[in-house]
Amino acid sequence: MAERRRRKKLNDRLYMLRSVVPKISKMDRASILGDAVDYLKELLQRINNLHNELESTPPGSLLQPSASASFHPLTPTPPTLPCRVKEDLYPGDLLSPKNQSPKVEVRVREGRAVNIHMFCTRRPGLLLSTMRALDNLGLDVQQAVISCFNGFALDVFRAEQQCREGQDVPPEQIKAVLLDSAGYHGLN
Repeated sequence: MAERRRRKKLNDRLYMLRSVVPKISKMDRASILGDAVDYLKELLQRINNLHNELESTPPGSLLQPSASASFHPLTPTPPTLPCRVKEDLYPGDLLSPKNQSPKVEVRVREGRAVNIHMFCTRRPGLLLSTMRALDNLGLDVQQAVISCFNGFALDVFRAEQQCREGQDVPPEQIKAVLLDSAGYHGLN
């Protein structure tokens, strides 16, 4: 019983970690941890680059803070940042991963619970069509994390199948319906 609680706690923490890392390549433990480490390295590199850029910026190049910005007098606003720093903070190529193929992973958990990980190019109405598709499949979403940074990412940590016993929706059908609802007809 203690080992089961330990495994559940470890799995729950891995799912939490997966929810805060924007791009997870696979759902296995090693990939989740590896992608999290890579993401942390990327964030540290960005912090160092921004810090170096701000240090190398001459003091007179930033606008002086106004009286309304008295709470954060040293925090530059986007229009006053040097061009390279603006590009680091607001890169144009992060709007959508156009060259990346969509990914949908579905795993059946204990009982009638289902875990879903979906990553694809974002588009207007995608969340609504995805949630409708899950509802039409008879899946009651109980816990989910959605992100639209660098594409559309949906992690459903727990969805219960509401159909009668023995009529559960197979993972392949869930995957096909989600890909179809995202506009990727015929992919599997």
